[in-house]
Amino acid sequence: MGIFDYFKKKEEPAEPAPQESGEKAPTLMERLRGALRKTKDYLNTDIRDLFKSEGRLVDEAFLDDLFAILVRTDMGVQAAKEIRDRVGSDFRARLVHMPDILATIKTKIRELMAQSGAPIAWATSGPTVILVVGVNGSGKTTSIAKLAYWLRNVEGKSIVLGAATPSGLAQ
Repeated sequence: MGIFDYFKKKEEPAEPAPQESGEKAPTLMERLRGALRKTKDYLNTDIRDLFKSEGRLVDEAFLDDLFAILVRTDMGVQAAKEIRDRVGSDFRARLVHMPDILATIKTKIRELMAQSGAPIAWATSGPTVILVVGVNGSGKTTSIAKLAYWLRNVEGKSIVLGAATPSGLAQ
């Protein structure tokens, strides 16, 4: 054994190849549902902690706790604020039970996630630029890759990707 052999990576046993069972790969919507299932489970567990068996009065303390839970689910501060405001306007000073609050939250989330059916507005000449902005860890890179794949393979478009940081942060 030579000195450089000591630094070589030790080979790990190869994992057996997955057996093809005839099942097709999950669709984009199925993968999205799977990703959202974790947030849903987390949200349901934490919201359940807000309630006692007899219900809870919707007051400022309750709304603050609800807001904190919603923000922890990574839905964003603005969306969490809108949901908090809706719950406050619908139930303030009332004794509520978890199913009532969950129904209101689900309705508001559906409203927030509703998208117009408008297609991408392609530039009449030159390139069309799609800007994606978000905080670290929010899934920008994955979303960009999926969008680029769809545009290239489904729509037949030519793709150029670029990345940038704000000038004040690049050092």
